[in-house]
Amino acid sequence: MNVEKISLTVIAGRLERAIHCDVGMKGLNILLCGWNNFRARHNYGCINFAARARDTQREEGYLFLDELVAFSRYAGYDLTRE
Repeated sequence: MNVEKISLTVIAGRLERAIHCDVGMKGLNILLCGWNNFRARHNYGCINFAARARDTQREEGYLFLDELVAFSRYAGYDLTRE
């Protein structure tokens, strides 16, 4: 089963276009940290993006599409589309 993986760089670009402001990877990482804390408080597991990148031999972390949908709800912007 091939599940779509969206890189954090792509997500940062989508967020910047959505809010019309420079966010960069630092801003995205801050938002992802808050989302991970939110997930932990609601008994969902925290996502270790560095481990994901390492385990799949990718240069950076990523979100699966269903995770991106949940992250979009948390952020308040639809980040699932370009």
